Amino acid sequence: MALTDAWSLFLAGTLAVGFVGLLVNLAFSGWAARRAKRIGADAPMVSMLVPARNEAHNIEPCVRSLLAQDYPNYEVIALDDDSTDATGAILDRLAQHDPRLRVIHNRQPLPPGVNGKSRACQLLAEQARGEWLLFVDADTVHRADSIRAGVERAFGLDVALFSAIPRQVMGSWGERLFTPAGFTLIYNFVSPWRIYLERALRPVNAAAIGQYVLVRRDAYFASGGHDAIRTQILDDVALGKSLKRHGYRIALSDGDWVSCRMYRGFREMVAGFSKNAFSILNGSLAMSAAFVAVCVVLFLLPPVELITGALNGAVNWPAAVAVALTAANFALVNRRIGQPWLLGLLYPLQIIVGIGVLLNSIRWRYTGRARWKERALTGATLR
Repeated sequence: MALTDAWSLFLAGTLAVGFVGLLVNLAFSGWAARRAKRIGADAPMVSMLVPARNEAHNIEPCVRSLLAQDYPNYEVIALDDDSTDATGAILDRLAQHDPRLRVIHNRQPLPPGVNGKSRACQLLAEQARGEWLLFVDADTVHRADSIRAGVERAFGLDVALFSAIPRQVMGSWGERLFTPAGFTLIYNFVSPWRIYLERALRPVNAAAIGQYVLVRRDAYFASGGHDAIRTQILDDVALGKSLKRHGYRIALSDGDWVSCRMYRGFREMVAGFSKNAFSILNGSLAMSAAFVAVCVVLFLLPPVELITGALNGAVNWPAAVAVALTAANFALVNRRIGQPWLLGLLYPLQIIVGIGVLLNSIRWRYTGRARWKERALTGATLR
């Protein structure tokens, strides 16, 4: 066996183990759904909280879907966080026609080193009356059972925080050039079963998706809420870690009752992921280099070896198995997030784009160019 074949065999074995891990993670979501505890008329009050800055193109469908919930006991509070577009005016118009919506306008400048979203979420939580606080992004749209589904899973799993991975909406090929790969990395490198089962806080067993975070009010404030993580750009992950650090159990699972279009077009997608890609790797150049090396070896080398062998009239079967396993892995995640499974075949291109996004994120960090929603991301918010 040639050295390259032995190496391909090793990679295929590694990817096979990863594929099994993905199946376990997906199976956990099914188990969590079966554990859901039905609720009736005695359902606890839930406050649906929407931080919004410059979300004029998203905010109306989001809020309308929140006001159409079948849940018996809830309120909706939206915060216009010093928007420079029509977000505030749209919210005021919606509130005039539906008194269940409360609108807060925040015009205070953002203190240096503070994450704007964390400040907005803290302000919302302090105005909320619910026993449970449901933080949702302004670019999400919810089925009528969105509150009910989250509460029932939180009760069934007996957790203080439940976060859902929404279905993802992508309206352009520019968005598809990395966004599906980003969620594939989440499903592969973040283990929902470990997040739920392991009580002690470890680096890879505490996470949440900010698009949908349901947290018990008492646990939220006892752990310091968003104010305790106000300097963290990855506010959702930091919130999960904060609750777990204070001894609360948390869970992350699929949530097909909510959909989200994160970005509109390639440029916005690159900017969105660039703002936090380096932070996901703890702002470490060593970790970033290791991550890029792993991506090259696991995801890019096998296709190259397969093509090289084919051009030489031979089939590198271990490389073929590695490519098939990776494509199947990406295809399964695409199906799970609501995208065509065939997008999984584009994974080499998506990984290349992803590496470029990481390099851009590093460049932003060291040149001070990181911005989001017309605000500079500087100092402690990048740690």
